[in-house]
Amino acid sequence: MNRELTTQSEAVEERQAARRRQAAQQVVTAQDDWGLVEVGVAGNGEVLEVAINSALFEHVKPSDLAEAMLQAARAAQRRARQLHR
Repeated sequence: MNRELTTQSEAVEERQAARRRQAAQQVVTAQDDWGLVEVGVAGNGEVLEVAINSALFEHVKPSDLAEAMLQAARAAQRRARQLHR
């Protein structure tokens, strides 16, 4: 009986570890409210990629671009946290 429970417990732990590994490799993306910037983050919240909408880029101030980047990064990190709970 104890051996069976140990085996089942190990199997559950391995499935959980596999899900965590898979989640860490998944890229989660989000955009700012204006669609100027899209940011992709890893499951741990690390920023992996940033894309800027070239059609809008020339029409914004640098401070607005910076704000859009921060907004998109925070949104992507928030999504990553929600997905990996």
